[in-house]
Amino acid sequence: MDHAEITAWIVEQGLTGAGIRDLLDGFAQRVIAAGVPLLRAYIALPTVNPNFRVANHTWTRSAGAAVEWILHEEEPGTFDRSPFAYMLANGLRCSRWRDDALKSASFPAFATLKTQGATDYIAHLVRFERAQAPALTGAALSFATDQAGGFRTEHVALLASLVPPLSLAAYRIALLDLTISVLDAYVGPHAGRHVLGGEMRRGSGQTIETVLLVADLRGFTPLADIAKSGELIQRLGEHLEAMAGPIEAHSGEILNFLGDGLLAIVPIGADMTLERAAASAVEAARAALAANSKVNELHSGEQSLALDVALHYGTVFYGNIGSRTRLDFTVIGPAVNEASRMEALCTSLGESLLLSEPIAKACGWPVRSLGRHHLRGVEDERELFGIAEDFNTSEMG
Repeated sequence: MDHAEITAWIVEQGLTGAGIRDLLDGFAQRVIAAGVPLLRAYIALPTVNPNFRVANHTWTRSAGAAVEWILHEEEPGTFDRSPFAYMLANGLRCSRWRDDALKSASFPAFATLKTQGATDYIAHLVRFERAQAPALTGAALSFATDQAGGFRTEHVALLASLVPPLSLAAYRIALLDLTISVLDAYVGPHAGRHVLGGEMRRGSGQTIETVLLVADLRGFTPLADIAKSGELIQRLGEHLEAMAGPIEAHSGEILNFLGDGLLAIVPIGADMTLERAAASAVEAARAALAANSKVNELHSGEQSLALDVALHYGTVFYGNIGSRTRLDFTVIGPAVNEASRMEALCTSLGESLLLSEPIAKACGWPVRSLGRHHLRGVEDERELFGIAEDFNTSEMG
């Protein structure tokens, strides 16, 4: 296999490939077929992800290709002790460590290579000049061999010539991953797939049946008046995570964080009946109440923040709303307003979890009627329900 064939394959992967791990694995196999005695190949790319800052893709002759996701909090100083940090500090785009230099180098990343008998290590830094995506600053690539005497001159030349197309293909795949990660983080995975599927015009969407979940913290405003901003954001994040985790674990989709609360849905479809959706929503709400209680326990010396949740069923518009330049993928309709009005009654009724009549009938949980109540903006009164259990959910916040 020659240079042209490998380059053509890389370009094809850049156009159609779905993963950098597969790109790296196929690249390594083709380079070996071209006669390069590759021991290890590596590509690192920064990410735009709320959980991870870097994705390390490593191919080894013994194990193939694998990806390691590096958390934002994980060893932030590790990069400073890497050969790539050395290259950046010295303005180098390509560096090479051979034999004694490789063995004597103090970079922690070289420790495994030394035990594997590496004799040569070549590193490349490729910059991505894109002001609109400053987080994707570039790629770090490296190649190692255990061949006696290291890479031959023609091997070094071949690898160097393949770095630009390989980086470009990885960049294209990373941009798609970035788009997906951003959509997942800011609009949710389900809504994000609708956007990626082309539902981007204002007013585009569909009418769906769904269970609605509205949750809100009680007591946050007084806390916001006295807490320091950094501590307040940290505390709010813990409570929102207590709500979000159970919702996502029970087939829910979070559409919007509404300050100190959220709006979520459990859509009804072929694989999700109203009964299943209602039961899942109740389980999610109960789990969120319990998780929120644990967060309050962690802050026992501070003001407690109770959680109120309302569950309702209805037909809503699910799609894009907003201005021509700023859209939100969410749900709108009378049922959404009713769910919000229900949540506002939790305090006066002394309940942390309120169910509308359709949810109470469908969820399969024992319920107790709380009487008929007027919801602001709704003409007729609505009968509301709570879960009939031995414990009082109002004490869980």
